[in-house]
Amino acid sequence: MAQPNVSKLRDASRIEKPTPEAAAIQPTAGPTVRAIDVGFGLVKYTLPAEQGVVFRSFPSLAIPADTSAVRSLSTRRRDTFDVPVQGALYEVGQDVGLALAGGSFGRDVTDEFYRGKVYEAVTKGALRYMAEAGDTSIDVLVLGLPVNQFNDAVRRDYLRNTYEGELDVGGGKKITVKRVVVQAQPMGGYAALENHLQELNREISATPGAQQPLGSADDLDELAVLMVDPGEHTLDWLLIQQGTINPSASGAASDAGRHRVLKAVQAALSDDVGRPLGVSVEPHINEALRKNKPVKLSGVAYDLGKYEPRVMSVIEDAVNRMIDGLRDATESVDLIVLVGGHPERYRDALKQRFPAIPVFVMPEAVSANARGFQMIGEAVAES
Repeated sequence: MAQPNVSKLRDASRIEKPTPEAAAIQPTAGPTVRAIDVGFGLVKYTLPAEQGVVFRSFPSLAIPADTSAVRSLSTRRRDTFDVPVQGALYEVGQDVGLALAGGSFGRDVTDEFYRGKVYEAVTKGALRYMAEAGDTSIDVLVLGLPVNQFNDAVRRDYLRNTYEGELDVGGGKKITVKRVVVQAQPMGGYAALENHLQELNREISATPGAQQPLGSADDLDELAVLMVDPGEHTLDWLLIQQGTINPSASGAASDAGRHRVLKAVQAALSDDVGRPLGVSVEPHINEALRKNKPVKLSGVAYDLGKYEPRVMSVIEDAVNRMIDGLRDATESVDLIVLVGGHPERYRDALKQRFPAIPVFVMPEAVSANARGFQMIGEAVAES
């Protein structure tokens, strides 16, 4: 990966101070930098590769491990690991859905998510993937928090204190993390924005507003950029003005992400099929929405396109909550950038609301925050 151009805009990523233990560690040649972005829906993380790093993800689910012989009765081993958390083993990883009987069991969507067993299990799961790929020691590990949680220094300190040091990631493997840097999740997408100037300028040129295409990444320093991250359960936004986060105009709205869209569609579909639909059908509805395909229930295919007006009403309500949280700061916004796993409908709502402001969806938006975290970690390691 190319080294980031660390301007004053990216210097906002260096607000975290190292713990005394981390500060005592002397930098060495070729530091190992990794990133983990834990969302309510997916865990995004980096792995070592021949040309730098690659980005991978798995569901944010942690299931109490089944250690019986029945688990081994299959034609292939599922892509999961058992990791230790507070004296128990939890199964996490790419194929963890195969351990589910249905529904959302294994998730944690509470405000204390960052310190719960699910967060610890999936974070250790990402570290286990790194250990399996050859990592034994990480010089800088970048972790993320939703904006409203990042604003609490106690939560940032908890993550640093918990994930710095030697960690048991299961299977007889351990990994040492020398320094943890904690970031607001949308800050990752902001840091990665400089790598997509060509695509960004195309969006600026297509927007009938006053903003002109950018000549270089340094031009971002002069803009007021609104980062919007619609996640599984929350809608996060971060207003960055001339390289500085505006905390009074940044925040998050709970129950304003994809899960609320899913529940609205599920309720409407229940009315149409004439029976209640339980949580076990949610993954099927979610997959059908992602792929714009009918959902099959009891052998009958149902077209979800008819519920699009209801979906957009839910998203427009979430956008209104964000605009209310921004107060009158929307008057100064030059650029809106969307990251996350499903930003397209939010883009449409924002374009309708702000037709003269460029609304840019980051390429490979689901991994945008993790890509930026990696860049931030590399900049911190260089310093």
